[in-house]
Amino acid sequence: MRSRSNVIYLIPDIEGAKHVINASNIETLIPAKGGYDSLITKCEDGYEVIALLPRAINKYFSKEFCKEKADV
Repeated sequence: MRSRSNVIYLIPDIEGAKHVINASNIETLIPAKGGYDSLITKCEDGYEVIALLPRAINKYFSKEFCKEKADV
C-alpha cells in the first residue's frame, strides 16, 4: 500500500467549480492539445476526469509532479 500525500490541491474546473484533491489520488495529468487540460483522479466510485482550462496544469502543479504524472 502506498503512503498518502500531505499535499492537497484546490483546482478549479472549466466551469469554475473548485475540487479539493489529495496529490496521492491524482493518476494522470493530460496537457491540452488544442482543447482543455485534463486531470484523472481516484474517487470513491472509481475514477473521475476533470476538465481544466488550458495551461492550468502548468499553473497549479510543479514541473517535477507533472513529469511524474503527465501522460506524454
